[in-house]
Amino acid sequence: MFRYLFSLIFVCAVVQVQAADIRIAAATNLRYVLPALAEEFEQQTGYQLAVSYAASGTLTTQIQHGAPFEVFLSANPDYVQRLIKAEFTEGKVVEYAQAQLALFAANHSLLDVDDSLLSLKTALEQGKLNKVAIANPKYAPYGQAARSELEKAGIWQQIQPHLLIAENASQVVQFSLSTSVDAGFVPYAHIIQPQLASLGRFVKLDVTLPQQAVLVRGASEYADQFLKFVQTERARMIFIKHGFLVD
Repeated sequence: MFRYLFSLIFVCAVVQVQAADIRIAAATNLRYVLPALAEEFEQQTGYQLAVSYAASGTLTTQIQHGAPFEVFLSANPDYVQRLIKAEFTEGKVVEYAQAQLALFAANHSLLDVDDSLLSLKTALEQGKLNKVAIANPKYAPYGQAARSELEKAGIWQQIQPHLLIAENASQVVQFSLSTSVDAGFVPYAHIIQPQLASLGRFVKLDVTLPQQAVLVRGASEYADQFLKFVQTERARMIFIKHGFLVD
């Protein structure tokens, strides 16, 4: 009888831990702010987050193929809408912040950085441009934003041979530190981190990316609590501290 009760208590404890482990699919631009949010949320509720980072388009595909996520934090509303239309979500969509894009050049680069991309265009025309890193525009919102900026500058087609395509926005930062890369289009939230800001120079570009969150179909009540938490004043202050804009 004692062994039975012990086993029952053990099973219940395991179930409680698993229930409080909220599975999050997060765009890579949240890599620095989400740990701070998770720490605050855990202090308030006792619930922990299990986070998987990838490009928003990649996460969308994973969810459509049955990945066991409960909350999707996307860097582009289009991917949230794709899941809604396919009936993979539940509840209301939450737009919790606006992300920002920056052009970064590591200390080894001779390229000046300016918000009009004039120095990039000049280096291209003079044949002095090596590589420029961007996230894959096919499924990474930061890559799509970078492409838009390059199109606006009138050099998208000409710069194609010089592009180094990364899987996601975080990988762009890594690529940008390579000696063969002159610059990279990176998340502003990444490059303001002290350990990265000292490695080069950057300029914030005049473009924002709406950040949306939604519950994945079948999400637990704990997941819903986290979605409510990201809308609180405390969460808003954390987002601002990490380079996001909030209304």
